[in-house]
Amino acid sequence: MALAQTQVEARKGSSAKTPAGPQLRGNAASLAAASVLMLTFMGATLPTPLYVIYRDELHFSQITLTLIYAVYFGGALATAFFLGRLSDETGRRVAIFAAVALSMIATVVFIFADSLPMLFLARLMSGLGIPLAAGAGTAWVAELCEGRCAAASLSAGATLAGLGLGPLVAGILAEYAPAPLILPFLLLLLLGIVAAAIAWHLPETVKRPVRAWSKLSLRPRVGVPRAIVPAFLAPAITAFATFSLLGFYSALAPSLLQQVLHVESHAIGGAVVFELYAVATLVLALTQWVDARAAMLWGLVLLIPALALLVLANEAPSLPILLTGAGLGGAAAALGYRGSLQLVNSIAPDDRRAEIVSTYLIFCYAGVSLPVIGIGFLAAAETPVIADESFAVVIAAFALAAIFVDFRSRRPRART
Repeated sequence: MALAQTQVEARKGSSAKTPAGPQLRGNAASLAAASVLMLTFMGATLPTPLYVIYRDELHFSQITLTLIYAVYFGGALATAFFLGRLSDETGRRVAIFAAVALSMIATVVFIFADSLPMLFLARLMSGLGIPLAAGAGTAWVAELCEGRCAAASLSAGATLAGLGLGPLVAGILAEYAPAPLILPFLLLLLLGIVAAAIAWHLPETVKRPVRAWSKLSLRPRVGVPRAIVPAFLAPAITAFATFSLLGFYSALAPSLLQQVLHVESHAIGGAVVFELYAVATLVLALTQWVDARAAMLWGLVLLIPALALLVLANEAPSLPILLTGAGLGGAAAALGYRGSLQLVNSIAPDDRRAEIVSTYLIFCYAGVSLPVIGIGFLAAAETPVIADESFAVVIAAFALAAIFVDFRSRRPRART
């Protein structure tokens, strides 16, 4: 059973000028757009296994480590709020170029980062570009699919694959190659060039992109039309809960391995995070036949035992339990993210797609950052075990709330 019927109909045609040279078409174009998403999202988690090296070299606390991670998503929230619909105005390609440029500037700052202020600046700069890439890339994939492919699965799979490959590559380079704080970022610069080159050969799907910068609107345009708020709410809560688990592993798994499980290998730290996202990508590929709403609900149900295993791994402590929890969490994230994103795609009007997707992504960014900050401060005030247990209870409550909201929002439809 294909998922194409739940996708929003793509925009037809384009009056925008396209760059000289061969243009990708059909399935090749949608796959190429997804690969751009994957390459840009690798930068989001590539520093994950490197945080412990920075902590040892710059001598900062676990709370500072948490804030360095979270400031990335502060930048992401700011961009999503003020530039959430930029690609609806400028076109998808221009927005992707801007995102790649910001990512490459941040990468250069990382290469020369030898102090906390520079590290914070690098993370902030890298966070500014992700919403541009996410909003434009997700909309681009949906429009290029044109009913031929499952756009939500393709976008979600590319995003999760990028998030998983980033820490895996960085962890291996940090463990086995020289210059662990330089070589991964040199690779990231190369990947940025590749992403820009691919975007150059993709057809523009926005019909009448704005070419004069003076005509661009920087007025905050995130939001959801009143008519679709009830249908949007459950996917948004699902995104927050799902990405909270992803945020925990992306920010704190290497520290948990080192401090609680006494695993010092940077490669293993990156591999644990990679396992989470690899399982998520595999589950996406194997469950495309599952209806969007069913996928979202199953993701929420699986999220609860995944959180329980995370707490148990900390208390035991046990690496096998942590790996089991990461695998189950990956399955929950894949189903929850794909299902909720697909539902959002299905209700978003064509001319406000990037804006509504950016609003949805704000819930993702909030979920991936705010709970992690809370864990850091609570662990400092109490104990890591209490912090992890509190995190699990709160996120499980959000998962149950999303299920409740979904069933409640569909009750009126059943009576009509």
